[in-house]
Amino acid sequence: MTLQQIRYIIGVAEAGSLNKASEKLFVSQPSLTSSVHDAEGELGFEVFHRTSRGVKATERGADFIREARDLYKQYENLINKYSAEGKKAFAVSTLYYAFARTAFVEIVKEFSRDSYDFAFREKKASGVIADVALGKSELGILYLSDANRESIQKTLRTNNLEFHHLTECNAFVYLHKNHPLAKKESISLEELSEYHFVTFDTDDVKSFFSAEVISRFGLDKAITVADRATELNLMQTLNGYTFLSGVFGEDGNEDDDNFVLIPLQNHDEKISHSFELGYITKKVARMDNISLTYIDVIRRILHIAGFTC
Repeated sequence: MTLQQIRYIIGVAEAGSLNKASEKLFVSQPSLTSSVHDAEGELGFEVFHRTSRGVKATERGADFIREARDLYKQYENLINKYSAEGKKAFAVSTLYYAFARTAFVEIVKEFSRDSYDFAFREKKASGVIADVALGKSELGILYLSDANRESIQKTLRTNNLEFHHLTECNAFVYLHKNHPLAKKESISLEELSEYHFVTFDTDDVKSFFSAEVISRFGLDKAITVADRATELNLMQTLNGYTFLSGVFGEDGNEDDDNFVLIPLQNHDEKISHSFELGYITKKVARMDNISLTYIDVIRRILHIAGFTC
């Protein structure tokens, strides 16, 4: 049994239901249920009675939870005692999302007095996964689509990582405010065919479209750049465009003022243009207070910004 499973059991006991515990622990209910069930299988007895009103500890489960709390408190005291002697670290790897950057700024302001070493990395999906798997970042922000879900989830399983759902989004065209198509309510791939497709993540387009659509509209002949800043510059100077998964920046961000998101018309019935935005962590990792706060800030930013994607 892992420390994470013990933390989950304690969390379920305190919340009184799996649904409420999943919200407080920032883990999906199916993952939480599976983890608790596996722990009960290892223990050889049921820790909780499940009812329509929630969960209640069994007699033996209550004894276990009481001792588990003591054990977990000792673990936290041990970590706090020795981590306090040196600087703590907090790093996030993410796809290019302004909300992730804005949330990170808030975290730095709030926790800088606690002597953290901070790092914020914007990367391709493969880089985000690698950073979390190697322990370079505590959290990774990315999305799953019909096209990439199977391959990414396989990679996550291989690296003992877990995906946590945040929200659902749709595909958008991202272009400069002075682009000839910038005033349209929606844009088709046919309308984009005379303009340059610019990307710094060549795998990204495969998450939006089928191979047939990519070939038909020449999306495999993109201008490929090494970073997001160059991508934005070419989009402005060449009337280029790229695709984003719908969740973008907040008021006051300079890039948001110069670029616009316009819904993409779906021309590929074989693949949905809906995306599941979420974050990844190590399965065995315990999310500390700063990580939980960062995710809470992201949830608040997306809610306050009124995203209905």
